[in-house]
Amino acid sequence: MNNATERRRPRPVPLAVAVLALLLSIAGCGAGAGTAPRGDAASAAFRGTTLPSPVDMPTVTLTDASGQPYRLRQRSLGHVTLLYIGYTHCPDECPTTMATLGTAVSRLPASDRARTSVVFITSDPARDTPTRLRGWLDTFNPAFTGLTGDWQTIATTARALGIPVSPPSTAPDGSEVVQHGTEILLFGTDAKARLLYSSDTTADDVTHDVETVLHG
Repeated sequence: MNNATERRRPRPVPLAVAVLALLLSIAGCGAGAGTAPRGDAASAAFRGTTLPSPVDMPTVTLTDASGQPYRLRQRSLGHVTLLYIGYTHCPDECPTTMATLGTAVSRLPASDRARTSVVFITSDPARDTPTRLRGWLDTFNPAFTGLTGDWQTIATTARALGIPVSPPSTAPDGSEVVQHGTEILLFGTDAKARLLYSSDTTADDVTHDVETVLHG
């Protein structure tokens, strides 16, 4: 997709990622994005990046792709939840990331798939109606959950998660500008995220960590 849809700008780094980067720098570690520091057995068990401290799933009610209220924290309890914030007109990271998550979930045993949720929260609520969200997500996995709401609620939710988002805007040339972080958060069955993945993570790594969380 060309600049008629989106113009790229530098994105701020989430607090959790900034803290982790600082810790790695202090330790002199050369681990790349998406690689957990190997300082202890717990972090070594995972392939995603271990967050310095857990991130709580926000207690917020959004609207799902069927137009029904969706209580995010309540619905996350008891499941592993992979959460991503983006938008359906995204030309690169969003479709690539959702395809990766679709592959990762498809590789889980049926019993584990039943305990795993993928939640996509739009950062472009004006264009991403429930109907559009459902149609777009169905191309990756019909079981994926799409959520929308008013911009302020979405922004507050993203801020609580440490993921940067900016309201959609129109550039002077008429192109649509939608800025958002590209991190994937993995929440355990207690609705706390302890792992983060960059946009270039692999399906194998996500599958491995979901199974480790469910059975470890």
